[in-house]
Amino acid sequence: MITEQEWLAATGVIGLDLWRSAKSQHRKWRLFAAACCRRAMSLVTDARLESVAGAIEQFADAEIGWEGMKRIRRTLTAIRREIDDQFGTKEALYDVVESLNRASSNKPVEVLGADQYAGYAFAARARRSKRQDAWDDANKAEDRRQLILARDIFGNPFRPVDFSPAWRTEHTTGIAAKMYDDRDFAAMPILADALEEAGCENPDS
Repeated sequence: MITEQEWLAATGVIGLDLWRSAKSQHRKWRLFAAACCRRAMSLVTDARLESVAGAIEQFADAEIGWEGMKRIRRTLTAIRREIDDQFGTKEALYDVVESLNRASSNKPVEVLGADQYAGYAFAARARRSKRQDAWDDANKAEDRRQLILARDIFGNPFRPVDFSPAWRTEHTTGIAAKMYDDRDFAAMPILADALEEAGCENPDS
């Protein structure tokens, strides 16, 4: 188990030691995986991927069951069959597909690998530059970006925040739900004001 100092000093996702929470925080792990997948999806062009990413998020929130998720996963099988060489011109697409495959798995331990393959997609794109160390540099750069996502989603495990039910007013939950559904978090300052009006005085909440 790492210390808070080590957690704060981490330069990559693995340094947060989050794997221990794979089962207890399965929803957060899947949503983190989906967020990493969506970042990697920006590198490739295939409209079919969006339905898979959306289904992963729905699966995390129990809006669809495993049978529904299995049907959506067939899309990944179809795309994979179209890729002749996983290290060829479609290397990034292969990595995105594998990342989505991990994120949509029914096994918590497999979901943990989604962020890694998402990073590989960025590295695969950089590989085309022919510059020495381009693959490693791009992979490490994406890991640092994923670190920010992980900290936002999981929070600091050494300083848990008690969220009072009294703060869950119709106004605050409405703002939060709209941001979540639209994937647009520009209204965070508005939510902060609403929480303060509801009695929340903890800046970490």
